[in-house]
Amino acid sequence: MNKTAFIIGNGPSLNEIDISLLADQDTMSFNRAYIAYEEWGFDPTYYLTIDGNTMLSVIDDVHELVRSSNIKKFFILGQNGLIHHHPDRLLPTGDNVFHLEETAFPNSATCVPDIQEINGKLVYSILPNAGINGLAILRYLGYEEVAFVGQDARYVDDTEYRDVEVEGWGKYKSFENNDKNHFRSDYFGEDCYFGKPNQDQIISLWAGVKNWIDAQENFSVYSCTPNSNLNPYYKYIPLEQFIKGER
Repeated sequence: MNKTAFIIGNGPSLNEIDISLLADQDTMSFNRAYIAYEEWGFDPTYYLTIDGNTMLSVIDDVHELVRSSNIKKFFILGQNGLIHHHPDRLLPTGDNVFHLEETAFPNSATCVPDIQEINGKLVYSILPNAGINGLAILRYLGYEEVAFVGQDARYVDDTEYRDVEVEGWGKYKSFENNDKNHFRSDYFGEDCYFGKPNQDQIISLWAGVKNWIDAQENFSVYSCTPNSNLNPYYKYIPLEQFIKGER
């Protein structure tokens, strides 16, 4: 196993990097990023999804990814084998599929508890951001350093600029493409469910989890995301230079 893994976020800045540089690297991507895998020319090493709203839109496709993709391991938040709060939607299963089970839902990311594997499930305190959960899992898998691309932590509420319907607290449904918060306009496009973006919360979580990172031995996290709101907390190194060994 490589000592380095890359988190591929879904922010617009992903379009500013040469994604082909990651084709032979260990990578993790999230949620609906699979709509771009063919364009990228590779499947990521790992896939993760934790938002129950988003999972309503992606779960059928994730079943197909488990059957046919080159992804080595899947990490999916669930409850007794089902999408959280949706008892009619089964999660995929398999030797390379790990269901995530939360022991608590902390208010801040001042620490990320150790992950325990119990009967094929990874049990820990789930944080409300895919990137941070990916970070915790990559650490659990043994990686010594992680760099993130496309992790902009920069959002505009979709209700301010396009046709979306609010269905309960924090649950949105889109009726058009024109998604400005992600690297493709159809990322959360027509007929997609997704959670309400919260820029301040995400920045706060990433700032808080830095304390946990600094307390780890032989573990470092870097930003390879230009102009990310997280760059005040994580050293920024352009991806090309990072891959060449700059630290």
